[in-house]
Amino acid sequence: MPSNTRIHYRTKYGGPPNGGVPPEVTRARALATANGPPPPYVSPPTYTAHPVRIVEVTPQNPPSSAPPSYVEYLPWSQFTPYPVTIMQVPVGFYPPPSPPPPPSQPPARPHPTEPPGAKMDGAKIEFNDGISTYIFPEDHAIIHLVNFEHQPWDHPGEEFGFTVHKVPCSMPIKELIRRLGCPGTYDAQRGIVECIETGDGAWIKGSTFRLHEDRSKQRLEDIGWTKSRGTDRKPVWLAVYKG
Repeated sequence: MPSNTRIHYRTKYGGPPNGGVPPEVTRARALATANGPPPPYVSPPTYTAHPVRIVEVTPQNPPSSAPPSYVEYLPWSQFTPYPVTIMQVPVGFYPPPSPPPPPSQPPARPHPTEPPGAKMDGAKIEFNDGISTYIFPEDHAIIHLVNFEHQPWDHPGEEFGFTVHKVPCSMPIKELIRRLGCPGTYDAQRGIVECIETGDGAWIKGSTFRLHEDRSKQRLEDIGWTKSRGTDRKPVWLAVYKG
């Protein structure tokens, strides 16, 4: 046989033995498996595999009795050897599992819009049920309530205690008398008296309103106790009625 003769082996299926992998690579793999897990990497060998080409069959070039796609072996003259890097993975090595997806969160509730009447001077009233708030009337008069046991016009120049309150201008005087807790066994004994300051600690007795009177059905703003009292004008001073 001439020295320049090249012998090509093919399997009965028409392809090269071992899928075109040279025998020395096959022996290296078998030896590495027999000696235990190989190192993560081995030196990249250079070998020659049989050149192939994947042929997609289309209606324009269907060969007779050919499958939809097949492997066509090319002549060796059309093949140029190239280096192939082989990475051997140790036996039993698997990539770490992906972390589980985060638990789904319920959609956030939209923040409720607070009506403007829920606050007065930047403050609001919250009730014990944890969800209810108070809606304030728009206009308030400022009222100074003298301690029940004191009537300033009878004691000029004498100091006394009092409390300060913001009262809706739309409140009826009857309701104000009740809400202030004016004492008295009968409605005729329960009432309020306006106190008018004249200067130097002196006071005079003003209008009187009693619970049983029809004129006590008027609202505060009807008798001039408006939102200007305590702001642009002096506040309303009240003492309890004592018949």
